[in-house]
Amino acid sequence: MSTAVYVPARPRPLLRPIALPTEHGGWGFLIEPILLAMLVAPSRAGALVALAYTFGFLTRQPLRFALQDARRGRAYPRTRWCWLFAAAYAAAALLALAAAISLRGWTIIIPIGLVAPMGLTQILYDAHNRSRSLLPELAGAAAMCSSAAAIGIAVGMRIVPALALSGIVIARAIPSIVYVRTVLGHTKPKWIALALHAAAIALVALFAPMMAVVAMALLFVRAAWGLSHPPPRAQQVGWTEIVFGLVTVLLAAAPHLVR
Repeated sequence: MSTAVYVPARPRPLLRPIALPTEHGGWGFLIEPILLAMLVAPSRAGALVALAYTFGFLTRQPLRFALQDARRGRAYPRTRWCWLFAAAYAAAALLALAAAISLRGWTIIIPIGLVAPMGLTQILYDAHNRSRSLLPELAGAAAMCSSAAAIGIAVGMRIVPALALSGIVIARAIPSIVYVRTVLGHTKPKWIALALHAAAIALVALFAPMMAVVAMALLFVRAAWGLSHPPPRAQQVGWTEIVFGLVTVLLAAAPHLVR
């Protein structure tokens, strides 16, 4: 009489945390440059670029988990799903980018090439489970902001004005990251965040419309107020930053919308 051996099935992991990032800030850094560029210079090719960046953004979460598992030399129930999601997202991003290139040419990838080292920096930090450090946060945000320039080029803008679109959202993103980290107690001293906001006002004034400068000034006031009051909860800070990001985009795009 044979005795059957029961081998428990490996439970399927929760797929949503693998497939979709949950950080509010990450979604903001994706949406803000895309929204600005699509308001200023909408086009079919630009929509394809936006789609490529969206899938590229989604690739990061499962790829981060997969690389961390690979570094440990372990295969967990989630590992196979991580690689599957990462491969599917990356393929979709490349397909959308190829479609955009077929419409507008290879110049679309110039902004992507410029920020490629920043994207790689974030991936390396992700693999070592250090994605919360300041450098990868700044590098990843700057990389995502390049979508504004790529969308601008997709509609026929010259490279310098297109890069100026990315410059506006980078000037919003970099000081804001330092500000949020300072409010939450991760970065000190406070004056660094204020100095970065002041520098953003001065730099944006050199190449962007006055309404974009007004947006940077509003962010400076927000930082000065936030750093002089008791810190709110992290979730409240996240939602507030989303609102300020949308206000920044609308102010920066306003001169183009009223033409």
